[in-house]
Amino acid sequence: MSDFGAIGLGDFVGKPRRGAPVFTEKTFYLEEFYGKSLLFALIPPAGHRISEFNSLLLTLRELRRNQTRCVVIVSPSALPKLMRRLGRLAPTEPPPVFNPSEGLRSRPYPPDSAVAEIWARLRAGSIVVASMSRDDADDLTVFARELASRLRVFKLLMLDRRGGLVDKDGNRLSFVEERRIGRTMRNIRSRARRAIVRAALDALEDGVGSVNLVAPGDVYEELFSFIGAGTLFTEMQYGFVRPVSIDDFEEVEALIVRGQTEGHLLPRTPDQIAQILPSCFGYRIGDEHLAGICSLLTEPYRRDRCGEITAMYTLTRFQGEGVAAVLVREIFKEAEARRLKYLFACTNDDRVAGFFSRLGFKRASARDVSAAKWRGYDSSRIESLSILRINLD
Repeated sequence: MSDFGAIGLGDFVGKPRRGAPVFTEKTFYLEEFYGKSLLFALIPPAGHRISEFNSLLLTLRELRRNQTRCVVIVSPSALPKLMRRLGRLAPTEPPPVFNPSEGLRSRPYPPDSAVAEIWARLRAGSIVVASMSRDDADDLTVFARELASRLRVFKLLMLDRRGGLVDKDGNRLSFVEERRIGRTMRNIRSRARRAIVRAALDALEDGVGSVNLVAPGDVYEELFSFIGAGTLFTEMQYGFVRPVSIDDFEEVEALIVRGQTEGHLLPRTPDQIAQILPSCFGYRIGDEHLAGICSLLTEPYRRDRCGEITAMYTLTRFQGEGVAAVLVREIFKEAEARRLKYLFACTNDDRVAGFFSRLGFKRASARDVSAAKWRGYDSSRIESLSILRINLD
């Protein structure tokens, strides 16, 4: 078993150990969305089939209980189906109808009166449904971006039957940062899809927190899982690393427990996890969440002035984006600040060992690292480990 979960994570399975934080992916995202505003736009023909609302309905129920404000925009032909499917969740007032082809000629759009009306309805309930004057995918795409930008919503979700973007080999692009959007658009042949991606870029530039492109049937999974089901667009450069704060400890501990449950991280007791939290670094995606974590353990090795890189874990959605390498580079900086002589890492995963080798680590024996590492360690397990070391002097 390795102490690194940066490569090849599977789905979350099993129950957390006793004493672990009560944590699910959905719980984490609900905390993130609490008190925020989300806008859902069903791009025609999405919404013409009543079954396409099933996942959205589940999502809206969760968000309403969570006191998350939701605005849903649909085409006029999809509106009666949505209202019928929402049932008791449906707003009591008739949905406002917008005509973006005329309205866009004036600024600001939507006008202040429309924004004020939407706010009044959100205060009265947590869900607002709005529609357009005609069934036009381009108009709805532009209007969704305009309204999201005007409201400065936390997240805009574009629900399109074709789902998220894919690369030239047909693999889903789960994450696209703003500076990559132009390059991504060059590989999109569909004019309608290009318009959606352009709208996502415009929304980010206007201050919308993030944009998701996903199929209507996958919106629940897209919002409430680390793996996701569509494409997430964010404005910021991919992310940034910083030491975790004490307010992050619960989230970090929960991620470590998740990695342990999956078998990617070594099992630790709550007390042992607590020892690595103070020197843990997190890679955060804007205001979204932690995409990866890694800890620099030095206290047991003070006499030898060395540090161990441990508890590295990267969330599935963000693998392949260099998160692990950025975390380790930040560990290097911290190690230099602590005036350490060397760093080491231990793993029984050949892929992880190869990762450290590419960063300049050399294979070492158990005798080449601090003896404190092996106190109480199962000697039979040492033989199966790859021990990697890099000198900093």
